[in-house]
Amino acid sequence: REIKEKFPRIHTSKGRKILSVQNLCAGRMVRNINLDVYEGEILGIAGLMGAGRTETTRAIFGIDPKQSGTITLDGKELTIHCPQDAIREGLVLAPEDRKKDGLCIKLSIRENIALPNLDKLCNAFGIVNRKKEDAMVAQVVRDLKIKLSGPEADASSLSGGNQQKVVVGKWLARNSKVVIFDEPTRGIDVAAKVEIYQLMNELKKQGIAVLFVSSEMPEILGFSDRIVVMCDGKITGSLLQEQATQEKILELATRFENKFALER
Repeated sequence: REIKEKFPRIHTSKGRKILSVQNLCAGRMVRNINLDVYEGEILGIAGLMGAGRTETTRAIFGIDPKQSGTITLDGKELTIHCPQDAIREGLVLAPEDRKKDGLCIKLSIRENIALPNLDKLCNAFGIVNRKKEDAMVAQVVRDLKIKLSGPEADASSLSGGNQQKVVVGKWLARNSKVVIFDEPTRGIDVAAKVEIYQLMNELKKQGIAVLFVSSEMPEILGFSDRIVVMCDGKITGSLLQEQATQEKILELATRFENKFALER
């Protein structure tokens, strides 16, 4: 109870199924993964280091090639060969290292938001419509409550929490349906973590499905609507938020390790 009270989690009614991953295999660490995420739901992925959590998100997003399995988004089976395919369909990733992989840290906030959306902002001759760009940037800043000195400021000038908001905001401008967070609060202070939790709540209110990888047990327990647990590249169990405890998660996260120990 104490853990869950630390997180500003909101309660919403679960909507329709948005993302369905069936029998996904990719390399050694993604083995026969099956999971569903619903509209306005935060699905946490728990597990120990090396369990295959990040590898699973990379395979879903198209960074790593899948060997088999299907990914269905809002009832449509997707063909994802690369991240561009996923983004085009409304499936996006906020990576663990936001400075290296999520932002062009030396570019302005405006440029970071506009760059992935140039197809929406340019005319037939490839010229950016500045009014459309201004409106898009202003809407992202307003909707996600990004604290900044101005849109021309470098992304490096923002706090960790606000940088993460820009990472997500540039994708929301594309009307994305699913946002995958990989370790979204790693390396940021407590105040910035609260900003990330508020951001995830905002996505939830908008009906966006959230897939959420975290190594912090209190975070997974306090902020997920459901939790799937991985061990050795496989999902070993699923828990509703009200059923989940640290002990149950650790039992599932070490299921194969315990089996191997007994066999030895």
